[in-house]
Order: sequence, then C-alpha cells, then structure tokens
Amino acid sequence: MRKILLLAGILFLLLSELIQAQEDAFRYLDPIERKYSELKDYMVDVKVHFDIETLKAPDMQAKLYFKAPDKMKVESPKIFFFPKEGGYFNPSLFKKKEFEVKLLERLILDGKNVVRLKLTPTDTGISNKVFVLTIDTDRNLIKEIKISPSEGREIKAAIEYGMFNGFELPIRIDLQLDIPEGEPSGMREFTQFGQRAKRITGKVQITYSNYKVNSGLSDEMFKEKDSHQSKSSP
Repeated sequence: MRKILLLAGILFLLLSELIQAQEDAFRYLDPIERKYSELKDYMVDVKVHFDIETLKAPDMQAKLYFKAPDKMKVESPKIFFFPKEGGYFNPSLFKKKEFEVKLLERLILDGKNVVRLKLTPTDTGISNKVFVLTIDTDRNLIKEIKISPSEGREIKAAIEYGMFNGFELPIRIDLQLDIPEGEPSGMREFTQFGQRAKRITGKVQITYSNYKVNSGLSDEMFKEKDSHQSKSSP
C-alpha cells in the first residue's frame, strides 16, 4: 500500500508540473489575443515576389481581405497565386483550446526579450501542423512562425510590422520553403505556372501596403464565385 501511495504521489507531482508548464506557456499567447481583440477586419494591397529554385514566376499583385476570426480572400485581375499558409496575418489562428503548448526557450534576440513556443494540435484528425512561434514578449508580437506539417517539409515565415490605425500589422513576410516531392498540397500551387520540380526550395517575399482597418467588411464578399480567378494554397 505504501508503494502505491508513493507512486500516486509522484504521478500527481508530475501532472501538476505539466499543467503548470502548460499555463506558463499559454500566458505568452494571452497578451497577443487581447492586443488584437478589436481587430475586426482589414484590406490591404499585396505584392508577391518569388525566388524559387528551378521555378520561374513573375511578381504578382492583388488585394487581400481578412475578417476575424478566419475569413480570407484575395482578388486580382490576373491569375494569382497567394501562399495562404504563412502568407497572411491572422491573430486568432492560435486558439488555446486547439493546441498543446510547450515553452521551448527564453532568449534575447536583437535586444528584445523573446520566447519560442511549440504548438501541437490536440486533434490531429483536423490538422497535423506543428507550429513553432518566436514571440517578442516586449511588444507581444509573433516575429516568426515555423510550420512543420509532416516529416521533411518546412515553411518558415519571418514577419516585419508597421502601425496602422492603432494596430501593428505586417508590412513584409518572408517565407522560406522546403517542400519535398510527393507533397500534393505543397506542390499543387506551383504547377499553376506549368512547371514541375522534384523539390520546392527557396523564398517568397510578400509586401503589404495601403491598409484599411475595421471598415466593416461583409460576410457576403467572402463567398466563392465561379468567376474568381485568384489562387491560394491550402
């Protein structure tokens, strides 16, 4: 009986430490959620520049629309590829109830206090994407997002911000891609250019300008239309 009680006590202590660590990690996400709680929508001009090995693509321009919590749409008069995964800003993406969060490290980066968090989906049937966030805790900003949906595939987004209508929003996102052969969701968008590569590696630079914030975008405008010409990756 004494051994059973001792084992139960050890398990209780371990569980308590795990819960405490989870709460400690979550406290870095809460200020970001509060910071953008009044951001209802935005529209912005985007320009996409591709620097992809083995693939050639022209610079592309479009208008991007976002409405909280998760509606996104791009419009362009021409065929347009927009890398949805990591390519646009959604402060509601990382909901606490959908992830297990682990604090990886605290450090100083460019003179700022920074933490790195690992977010693992609680329901892998819905998503298998594991995120590593680099968060500037002085300004409560996500500075980098690393996405690893599957082994051998990686997308990294580095974000620069500017101030618009009281909100810090991206002025530039640099995507670094490393997508292996056999990744249909990662390769499909690049075949729009009539080219095929065994592995997609390189960078995509997205710049943002002419923000309009909280203009009251309607839900109707986010409904798909048959004439819609823009493309976005899943």
